[in-house]
Amino acid sequence: MIARIVIAVALATGIASADEPWKQGVTPEKQAAAQKLLDEGNNLFVERDYAGAIAKYQQALAVWDHPSIRFNMVRTLIQMDRVVEAYDNLELALKYGAAPLEENVYSEALAYQKLLAKQIANVVVACDQKDVHVTFDGQPLLHCPGKQTRRVLPGQHQVVGKRAGYLTRTVEVVVLGGKNEDVSLKLEPLGQVGTITHRWKLWIPWAVVGAGAGVVGLGAIAQALAVNDHDRYYDRVARECAPAGCDAGFAADLQDQAIIENRVAIGLFTVGAAALITGGIMVYMNRGRPSYPHDAVSLTPTRDGATLTVRGSF
Repeated sequence: MIARIVIAVALATGIASADEPWKQGVTPEKQAAAQKLLDEGNNLFVERDYAGAIAKYQQALAVWDHPSIRFNMVRTLIQMDRVVEAYDNLELALKYGAAPLEENVYSEALAYQKLLAKQIANVVVACDQKDVHVTFDGQPLLHCPGKQTRRVLPGQHQVVGKRAGYLTRTVEVVVLGGKNEDVSLKLEPLGQVGTITHRWKLWIPWAVVGAGAGVVGLGAIAQALAVNDHDRYYDRVARECAPAGCDAGFAADLQDQAIIENRVAIGLFTVGAAALITGGIMVYMNRGRPSYPHDAVSLTPTRDGATLTVRGSF
């Protein structure tokens, strides 16, 4: 039945009149060429070579964009389950109403229009901010500000808005057949939605730095004591051992104390310096970094349309 209908469709050729805008600028030669390509496409359709038929119809449309050719495209796209493309071509086929189509074809086109309208949905995406790049299901859709409508199959679709210095916004839209859904994108500056996080509590690295500084301070005290005892030792030697001299063990306790204090000072300097270096590294590693929520917005279908759900976590 479908095959006979397709073959029966022929283009009304002839010179264009004022009430036949679909013929404007199309010469009789182009009309004949388009009819030939249409016939070839119809033959391929009968043989169920739908891809080949589409190719012939596209060639015919390039010669003459006639509503009848468009409608044959609709029939073929439906056979290929390409519903959205079929509806797009159906709108073009009905652009001039019933005039360019045979009566039975026009009636069939209206029936298809009603049927397909229930099988597709429209998503209207709008945003007012400048320089926001919007994609729909991974494909470029809009450079804001502006508004764009995308005709889609029912189900889940994704709208993503991106702009430098702003939190990327992802909207998961679940649409029902025959319904329209509006998505309004508004991106938030990163500084307004993020929180500052640290690897450790703020006081921990600085406590290590402070402890290192304290140990170095103790080392400095021990070094000062060692220098003082060292000076006292040589003062006694100069005062009590000249000119006759002193025994080898003269004031040995004072000398030994100076040596021990010096060793303690070196050890404290070493430990304190290591703590200072470690604390400095920890301070650098603990510097604040912004953390942003994994934002998601979803539209969930309900009996009366859809509900908007916003969720996020840091």
